Amino acid sequence: MNEKKGQELTEDLASGMPCSKRETVENMLEQLCHWRKNSCPLSSSRLCEKFQLSRRECTYYLKKMLEYGYIFPLANADEIQLTSFGIARGEELGYRHETFKQFLQLAGVKPEDAEEDACRIEHVAGEKTVESICQFINSGVPSERILHHSDLRFRYEPGTYEMGMGIYEMERLCPRKLAQEYFWYKEWITLEISKEKSTCKLIRKEESQSEKLWYMDRDAGWLQAEEKECTICIPAQEFEFIICPSDPIIEGELLIAFVKEGDLPVEKACRELNVHIS
Repeated sequence: MNEKKGQELTEDLASGMPCSKRETVENMLEQLCHWRKNSCPLSSSRLCEKFQLSRRECTYYLKKMLEYGYIFPLANADEIQLTSFGIARGEELGYRHETFKQFLQLAGVKPEDAEEDACRIEHVAGEKTVESICQFINSGVPSERILHHSDLRFRYEPGTYEMGMGIYEMERLCPRKLAQEYFWYKEWITLEISKEKSTCKLIRKEESQSEKLWYMDRDAGWLQAEEKECTICIPAQEFEFIICPSDPIIEGELLIAFVKEGDLPVEKACRELNVHIS
């Protein structure tokens, strides 16, 4: 068997390995916590679609989750409610997943492969291994690297941080040219880290601007940013961040668009939002 065929066989075997029942339960719990954090409905029908399960299979895993204390007894056939223990356990799984995903990306693994492989590693690695890898990511990275869609809760202590920002035209990235929309906002973005989420907040200088800010989500496509009293909120994990040895995170980028109320983003409305954490 030549080397290429051997590699292909190894990859096929790895991708074909079935998840254990415990892994499936934990993956479902992690997904429910992710949906909860993004204010999405928690339902058995969504789990069936996400994990390609039959209704009977999904019911089996939900019974296991109830047995482990992750969820409350179902009020109806579809709605799911997480217990405080389930939320805590799901957050722990999210932390483990994020740690291994970042580590694999730093090692040069493609983001989509790192996402998939982290799903398997997170269930079997010991706590000391997770802790050591996290310490390495925070302080031992040998060169600048890009982290795709990193949750900053796992890299910064809870609190409020200020970041410089720029909004640039897509047609003029070299050299970059500030877009007119940049002047609608204060020059600092606030990064708020809590136990449950990390959020970047832009502050409008005035309420007169009618255009709404949208951002590109890796799974859902274009999403309209939440806005309250001149404050635009964007989940921090939507950015792609650059990491370097001397500073945990130094820069982040996100594709955004400004469109009028009722319209959808088009190419000419696209901008690059750049943030720099000091």
